[in-house]
This record gives sequence, structure tokens and C-alpha cells, in this order.
Amino acid sequence: MIRELISESELLPAIPTEAAKAFDARKGLLVERVNQALAARNDLERLIGKMDAVEMMHDNHRNHAMFLTTVLYLSAFRLLASVIPWVYLTYRNYGFSFDYFPVALNAWKAAMKIELSELDAAAVFPVYDWMIERHDRFVCVAENITGDEPLAESNENAHKFYQAIVRKDINEALKIGENELARDFRPDRFYQYTLKPAMYQVGSHWQQGKLSVAEEHIATSVAQTVVSTLHLRNPGTGRVVGKAMIAAVAGELHDLGARMISHSLALSGWEVTCLGANLPIMTIVETARKIRPNFAGFSLTMPYHLHYLRKIIDIFKADPVLCGVSIMAGGSVFCLFPEARGYFTDIAIINDIAAAVQKAGEWQNA
Repeated sequence: MIRELISESELLPAIPTEAAKAFDARKGLLVERVNQALAARNDLERLIGKMDAVEMMHDNHRNHAMFLTTVLYLSAFRLLASVIPWVYLTYRNYGFSFDYFPVALNAWKAAMKIELSELDAAAVFPVYDWMIERHDRFVCVAENITGDEPLAESNENAHKFYQAIVRKDINEALKIGENELARDFRPDRFYQYTLKPAMYQVGSHWQQGKLSVAEEHIATSVAQTVVSTLHLRNPGTGRVVGKAMIAAVAGELHDLGARMISHSLALSGWEVTCLGANLPIMTIVETARKIRPNFAGFSLTMPYHLHYLRKIIDIFKADPVLCGVSIMAGGSVFCLFPEARGYFTDIAIINDIAAAVQKAGEWQNA
């Protein structure tokens, strides 16, 4: 059924740029109106499971605004169709009723009637009508998603690493990483086959309601400490084959992938400038102009930051200084939602760390 929904999404009309900009500019006000509309309902507790979940509902409204901004800018309807069932399932696992979603979507339409011009609202409404009309089918898809267990086929150390980071055992997690690097001095193998599946398990268990947001953040913090420590103890080869700039895109708070890539590239001879998380687009651009990298790599976790990647790519290609800089991007958004790849056919989409190092080597030798 999900393939049918994705196929049907292609019939939606492309969104005019001005309508996408209007939604983007007013999304904060739209969120507030949707929050107020839901708060005024007598059946709110039935919709979200418990009144303690109001803050989580507000988070969802903010995330919805950011994701729809991406969808509208890119006319990314195939991505929209693939993401919706996972949103349904995640919030259902936290006690929300499936009935919440059409109620919220209709509240978004009501808010847009107030905040957007008649022309801009009319351009966006078909997307919301499409989602509302297919609500029952999205519920069916969500109910048939099986719990993902990324560690099921992973090595023993991945299981041990997962246990270490969720119980906040930095020493044990670091020991696992150091032992693996001592064995073959290949950080990309440790990151790919131990740390990555462990972190995917963390994300899966949060999505299933088995880990709280706080527990997910703690596990991520421990993993970040391990990566930073391993990088400090094994900084690079001394030889330089070229310059690379690595960053999480604007708005993206998850930079673990960027840091793993940076370390692996440094050990392959690249002089890496890692900008970390959530930098403004023009700061990324200005930094690239200063350092003149051979290539730039961008890491993404959340689908609602994809339009920022598109903006960065377009700026690079139009800039006389940066137009020759090769670009790669990767992250869990491309692994979990392959439909996202179709909106970035003009850059290299990387599946894993080893592939990033290999592609960098190909560009170096070109």
C-alpha cells in the first residue's frame, strides 16, 4: 500500500515558490494557531492520550511546520508519503490516537486561511487535502510497520556498545572503540559496524517508546564523547592529500555523523574543517570561501532540513569561487527514506563512511 500512496503523491501539483516562501515565513504563527485550536478542544486528552503529552504535541506541530516547509520548497511529495506512516507510528507509540492527525491537519488548514493569502493557501491546500483523504490508508500502513531492530544482525561489540551508551558507561564505550582501533586502526569500520547500528538502535527504541527523549540524548552524548576522544588520540596521518569541509546542515542538531566522517577522512590524509551542527547557511558558505576545500560534505538526520541542503547546493553552484567544489551528503534520512535521494541527483549521496572516504579518494585522483 505504501508504494501506491507514494505513486499517488506524484499527481499533486508542484508548489509555487512564492507559496512555499509564504508558508515558511508564517510557520511560527501557524504553529501557534494550531496549538490554540487543539488546546480549545474538549476531547484533547482522548486525542493525545494524556494531558502531560501537550508539550510533545507542540513539538510535533513545530516539526510538522519545518517538514512541510521542506516538502513545499522541493515539491517533495514522494518523501511526504514515505514519512507519514512513521510519524503516525511514533506518536501512536507515545499514546496519541490516530484520530489526532486529521484533526490537526484540519487545524493547519484553518490557520492557513487566516495567515496566508488566498492565493498561497489555495496552492498549499491540495497537499493537506491529500493527506486527510488518505488518513485511513496511512493508519493501515503504520499498523503494519514491524519494530525495527538494527542490532539484530550486528556484531557482538555493537550490542555491547549499545548497552554501554544507554547506561551512560563512557569508560566501557570508549574501551570498545579503542580496542577495535587497536586491532586494525580503521575508525570507519568501528563507526560503520559498531557505533552506527548501536545509534540506529537508540533511535528505533526512542521511536518505539522504549527510550525516553532524555535517554536518547544521553546515549548520543556518550557516543559523541567516544568519537571526540578517539579523534584526539588518533588525529591524522601527517600527510595532506587535500582539504575537506564537513558540516551538519543549517538547523540540524545531530552532528555525530559529521564527526565520524571527519575523523575517518583525517586518517586518510585529508585536512578536515568540521563545522559541527546547526550553522547558518551563509556562515557555511563564507567558511568555504575562506578555506577553498576540494569538497564539502553535509550530514542530515531529520527530513525537515533537506531544503537547507538544497539551498546550500544552489549557492555553491552559483558562486564563482565555490562552483567547482564537489559535494557529498549522507545521513540516516537518506537510509530511512530513500525517496529523499531523488531530490539531490546533482551531488553524491553517500551510504556509509567507507563510501565517503572512497568518493573523496576518487575526487582527489580525478
